[in-house]
Amino acid sequence: MPGNMDTKPILKNISRRNSVSSSAENMNSEIMANPEFRITMMLETSDYLNRLEANQFSIFTQKFHKSISKTLKHFEGSVLKKNDNTYLVLFTSATNAVMCALKIQSDFKYITPKLEGRTRRLHIGISTRIPALKNFIPGNEKATPVFWMCEEVPDQLVITSEVKVLYEKENRNAVIDREHIRTLSPWEELFLTRIMTFSDNSWQTPSFSINGLCDALELSRSQLYRKLKKLTGKSPNAFIREIRLKKALELLHNQLGNVSEIARTTGFKSPAYFTKCFTTKFGILPSRYTKQHIY
Repeated sequence: MPGNMDTKPILKNISRRNSVSSSAENMNSEIMANPEFRITMMLETSDYLNRLEANQFSIFTQKFHKSISKTLKHFEGSVLKKNDNTYLVLFTSATNAVMCALKIQSDFKYITPKLEGRTRRLHIGISTRIPALKNFIPGNEKATPVFWMCEEVPDQLVITSEVKVLYEKENRNAVIDREHIRTLSPWEELFLTRIMTFSDNSWQTPSFSINGLCDALELSRSQLYRKLKKLTGKSPNAFIREIRLKKALELLHNQLGNVSEIARTTGFKSPAYFTKCFTTKFGILPSRYTKQHIY
């Protein structure tokens, strides 16, 4: 009878899960507290829509993630957080981080099915620990420079200038391969941090505009265009539009309004224009996406 169901196994399983979760949090705290872990890697394996959905095809998941786990272990990476689409990893040396990223990059090329080319994207960002994690809060890795490197810089593998210096020092001045690795200059790192911090704080305000970006970054319109285009491949208008679309996707995903409300909240002048931009960016109508997330 349901009323006589033995709840001990269920409670035991819940207790075990809580224990595992607590152990993982304790382990992450120990890793974070260890100064030897000085290099941070963020790895993303699909486009923004699929990362938010945490969707992967099973064959791809099994093959590629098995390969990633094996590679991370080989290069002594300590995983702080992972899901089907994202990894946040710490390393004790720049050499291990860079060599690990190159191996993952190589494996991705041969494992990814051709039919999944639109959604399967590999982006790896590698930074020194302090700037990458100084504002890190579990579950809020989107507020870290290493995340922005993956999200906004189009190159597949991106490192900071400090990582480059450490790598070359560890390898007796061996040169980083520019063909496979993009190294951000110090001004690019600063520019990326400033523009993303402003965008995250201002996307719902009237100041989130080209003039607002120019004022916040103390740049002329032409300077903003050149710097942003060189770093991200986007014009200021395209950059602002994509930030708004990503915020809109998150709001729709979390059911925080209907299409018209979210279009207005994210700064689009009309639902029709919002629908056009959203569909072009994510390949699905916002109304259809909303229906898929009614629980």
